[in-house]
Amino acid sequence: MKNENRFYIRILSPVHIGCDEVYEPMGFIVDETSATLMAFDPLDFFRALSPAKQTQFSDICRKGTIVSLLELNKFMQSQRFDGYSVKICQGFIDHYKQNLAMKPTDKNVQQELNRFSISRTSFNAHDNRPYIPGSAIKGALRTAYLNSLAKNEKRTFYNKPKDKDAAQMLEKGLLLYNKLEKDPFRLLKVSDFVPVQASTKIVYAVNVKKEKTDEPRRGVPQILEIIEPGSIFTGTVIVEERYAKEAEIKQPLTQMSLFQSASAFYNQEMKREKEELQAAGFTFPKEDDLVGGWLLRVGRHSGAESVTIKGHRNISIKQAGGRWTDLDHATTVWLASETRKDYFKNTLQPFGWAALGQMTEAMDAAFEKIRIEEEKASIPSVAETPSAKVSQDPPAVKQTETVEEVWDEAHVSFNAGGGGIVTATGKDGKKAELHGKDKALAATAESLHKKLFEGKRKIDMARVTVRKIGNRFDVIGIAPQE
Repeated sequence: MKNENRFYIRILSPVHIGCDEVYEPMGFIVDETSATLMAFDPLDFFRALSPAKQTQFSDICRKGTIVSLLELNKFMQSQRFDGYSVKICQGFIDHYKQNLAMKPTDKNVQQELNRFSISRTSFNAHDNRPYIPGSAIKGALRTAYLNSLAKNEKRTFYNKPKDKDAAQMLEKGLLLYNKLEKDPFRLLKVSDFVPVQASTKIVYAVNVKKEKTDEPRRGVPQILEIIEPGSIFTGTVIVEERYAKEAEIKQPLTQMSLFQSASAFYNQEMKREKEELQAAGFTFPKEDDLVGGWLLRVGRHSGAESVTIKGHRNISIKQAGGRWTDLDHATTVWLASETRKDYFKNTLQPFGWAALGQMTEAMDAAFEKIRIEEEKASIPSVAETPSAKVSQDPPAVKQTETVEEVWDEAHVSFNAGGGGIVTATGKDGKKAELHGKDKALAATAESLHKKLFEGKRKIDMARVTVRKIGNRFDVIGIAPQE
């Protein structure tokens, strides 16, 4: 791949990109000493228990009551089991200990347990490392580009701002297309951005007003896994400019116009947010060195202004008494916090800021070296054994072995439901899966994309590389059968 298409993303503030996954209570243990959450496959954990503990665990799960959730939390915390670790803030440790101390008779016990939901950021199911979906980057670039067009376009493309199709009509009007195949962003190809060096942490998202006030906070704090500032990812961004005329694109993209619009829009947004937060008494993080890069904003809680088009914003605001009104700006903002309450204003951080930069040959070589070391560290050694043991219990079973295999003449199918699922079936009837369309596209040879994702959504014969983890098979590569 030529370097002009290779890019890196540097995370500047906490980023959370939702994937509809949570850390389940039976799939993690909190280690207060190291301030980490140790996550693992519940089946591996169950197999490592002694027969007596397996019976106790099954009995708790079978109850399916609020009381049993309390029992489950206490049971899990009494165990020890190796997995992959995620850093946790002190506020989370305190919150978890409070939950462990709750009694079935306590008021609001169900409400508190329901609120203790830990949303994961997008991750690779093979190694549990975070990644940034290409769709998130493409969406951020599209928003910035639409804002650049709207600055010079005074027409209105819809009857009423509240029309259900108003946003779509606005985009079509600005980009000059009627049919999806004429959308200029069809020629923008953005890969998933994979980690070079990345870490995650579990923190809180708290909702605060953009003005100085003594009023209590609004909104229940959320528990999110975020990608930490300083993390680096690499991927590709390609604008197929040469096909614009052939595809009859009326508002063709160029790489330069795309990045210039991103720089203009997000620099303006960062300046606006910095001024608003400082006026409200909050401290904006120290600005990163952005030489050679362009600002982007991605993920959850990026702020209503950063994901809408200026001059066409209708942000619904709930007022006192339960009334709703529409404004062209948000009156509150979600910020990352180390605690769910009693926080210090100078410790809160905005979500979603990142820098996109072009790779150099030197960076490519350096990043590749770091990536290999990180990947080695993230895959457990077969010789290692987890510390899954309870006092007076037998030693834990050995760590689950991870092995790669190649299935020739495998049948592959794609189901668009549930975010997209690829299923591969070997000649011997074994099955392997890969969840998430973006991951599936990245794992599949480009020559097979149309057949697997657009046509009949199946391939009768393909060469599939799978990773065996215990009794489970995960698809990690799909290539044409030679």
